[in-house]
Amino acid sequence: MTGLPGKLPARDFEEIRLAEALERGRCPVCDARQEASYAALRGLAREGATDRGLRDQMDRGLGFCQSHSVGLSRMELQQTSSQLATAVLLDAVLRRRLATFKKLAGNDAAAQARGLAELADSRCPVCARIAESSRTTARRLLELSADTAWSAALGSAEICLDDLCSLWALAAAGPKESQQRWSIIVSAQLRRLEALQKTLADYAHNSTHDRRHLITPEQQEAGAASIRFFGGSPDRDRQR
Repeated sequence: MTGLPGKLPARDFEEIRLAEALERGRCPVCDARQEASYAALRGLAREGATDRGLRDQMDRGLGFCQSHSVGLSRMELQQTSSQLATAVLLDAVLRRRLATFKKLAGNDAAAQARGLAELADSRCPVCARIAESSRTTARRLLELSADTAWSAALGSAEICLDDLCSLWALAAAGPKESQQRWSIIVSAQLRRLEALQKTLADYAHNSTHDRRHLITPEQQEAGAASIRFFGGSPDRDRQR
């Protein structure tokens, strides 16, 4: 592996992107999900309405979840100042859903419950792409942890709770070498989280009216860090 001095070694664009996320204090898996979401929505906003394969999938039940229905419309507005493609795609989804609703309305309560349970899964193509990106990124990070520099970076990185658990589970299900590498990373993460919890407790202790003057910048940052830990930390303000 080769890389710039002072930077994590990277062999390809994907590893460069992961290194950038770690070096800038972002959860690398959150970052990968954001990139996957952006790429999927951009492609749909540009060509989705005329993609026959996608339209065929929609005829068979493919749809969009709430957040990505909104995301698609925003992406199209950003690119074309229009929402025509979004309207065309959502029309295809609505036609399918409407036909299903009409069919369900004529069934008994048990059949309605089963049908509505099936509809709870929107089969959103953006969600599917994000899930695949998360799995691919986790596998890549586990491979990269064999490198000392990457292992150290993962140990000190602001990996969010959900992705820390996912990476840990993947490592635990892997070979012994993977488990041993990850145990070192987990130990470092636990030390980081223990320090964060202590600083967070100090922040809460000093938050009363008579002690607010004791709040330090480190304690305030701990509050923001805890939100990132539980809520994820992609680069939400990235300009493309």
